[in-house]
Amino acid sequence: MRWIVSLSIVLVCAVTACGGPQIPTHNGYKPKEAKPWKKPKALRFDDKGEAKAEGDLSYADMRRARWFELSLPSSGQLALALEVTPPGDAVNDEFDLGMEVLDPASRVISKSDLEDEDAHELNKKKTLVELAAGKYLVHLYLQGRMDTADFVLRATFKATAAAEAKSNFPADVLFVPVLAQVPLQDDTPRNYHPVVVEKHGPKHVRPTPPPAVPAAATVTARIINVQVVGGGTQITLARGTSTGATDGMHGSIRGVPGAFPIGGCNERTCTATLKATPDQIKSSDNMVTLTP
Repeated sequence: MRWIVSLSIVLVCAVTACGGPQIPTHNGYKPKEAKPWKKPKALRFDDKGEAKAEGDLSYADMRRARWFELSLPSSGQLALALEVTPPGDAVNDEFDLGMEVLDPASRVISKSDLEDEDAHELNKKKTLVELAAGKYLVHLYLQGRMDTADFVLRATFKATAAAEAKSNFPADVLFVPVLAQVPLQDDTPRNYHPVVVEKHGPKHVRPTPPPAVPAAATVTARIINVQVVGGGTQITLARGTSTGATDGMHGSIRGVPGAFPIGGCNERTCTATLKATPDQIKSSDNMVTLTP
């Protein structure tokens, strides 16, 4: 009887020590993959401009994130659709598979995680318009230490009309004809004097040049991304310093009261944060009027 009692005590202690599933204490990445974004998986578009990837993630197994690379051959529109299958009984209200898109300069241009309005969605869709040609990264990542998930990622690319136009340059460019040779030194005779022809009649009146047309006081810009941030709603505009937008300009949206400053301008885009909901912004046809 003594060994039966001892065995019972050992079993009770073992069950008490377990106390349920162990929560991982690591960061979800393997040590050799400290920078997994440097080796993303390349997704290639087919003849229809579509690409697909699928897989599974597990925080506990150090497979927290996946990185994918999409090479846009020209400027155009990129549509992303993410289908998520969360863990069965382990799923809770806080589960969410995050997704973000980075441009060729490694700047986040679209994001979806627990801080955004589409948190906890199992079908996430993002459409990014007026993107320049180059390599873009798509980052999928778990946010809870006990999370696992299966996913299917679909990408569709549509080139803009200007990008689809084909050119046969330089086939139609004519060759420059042979030009006359010019001596290195002026060979005009020293005693040469040009003939001056006297003109009679009324003096020629130089026409008054037309007044200069002032530059446009306002410009418009299309909203290419909307996301909720701590101070309100942040929008990204498809107009930068190379197309007439600068830091400090003021923007206004039809149906949204008040003006707001823009900033963070680079050659192609600018950003702004305003006190408005994403629904209010989307109801304005995604257009912003900019004034100096």
